[in-house]
Amino acid sequence: MDTAISRKRSRLALDEGDNDDNDNADDALSTAGDTLKRSRTQGELEELAVMPPDEAWNVDVAGILASNTLAAPPGSRLRPHSNADRHLSGSIFVLCIQGNVQLHYDLLCSVLPQLYSLSPSLQALVLCRDPSTHVPSADAAFSLPLVQAVGPGYNHFVRLGLLHPLGGGEHPLDALVVVDGRARRRLVLPFGWGAGKHAVTPAGRIVRTHLVSLLTSCVETLARE
Repeated sequence: MDTAISRKRSRLALDEGDNDDNDNADDALSTAGDTLKRSRTQGELEELAVMPPDEAWNVDVAGILASNTLAAPPGSRLRPHSNADRHLSGSIFVLCIQGNVQLHYDLLCSVLPQLYSLSPSLQALVLCRDPSTHVPSADAAFSLPLVQAVGPGYNHFVRLGLLHPLGGGEHPLDALVVVDGRARRRLVLPFGWGAGKHAVTPAGRIVRTHLVSLLTSCVETLARE
């Protein structure tokens, strides 16, 4: 009897040891997976950079400015904000291409004072599918001008290269786009996809910080050109 119990205890100890080994292996795999994700994300972030002028896309700024625009959503509590009175022919534009993500709008609003200090004539606009029903943010105190990006005979999402492949031809990939004073697309910062796919997650603080740093450094660079 004692021998049988001893064998059972030995087997139980072995089983527990196996479980410990499995737990350790799972922890190791999880850590390795997290490290791989971080390194992959870091690599994607490092690929984001200001485009050289001769490689940058031309942007139809005149067409954007001529599109239907609302100062704020109808009936919204948001206070309209615009820097249009300082607009010059060589102004830098920061375009908030907005579908369903609000994070990049909030980040842009939070850093606007710094951007204005770097480039006083800078223009910040939101490009959305329908300004009359669009809600740019649940937290921001003001609304940037809302530009209708899709209309009869034009689609600014397509021209900016940011049409969502599953958006039915009318919805964008969320991003911040910096356009220089000669209407060239010099920087695209993705949110919710690409290098910025983790920016919208609770663990995306490092990603968000990096994207905002790229935005401010890009505006600073363009202001010196």
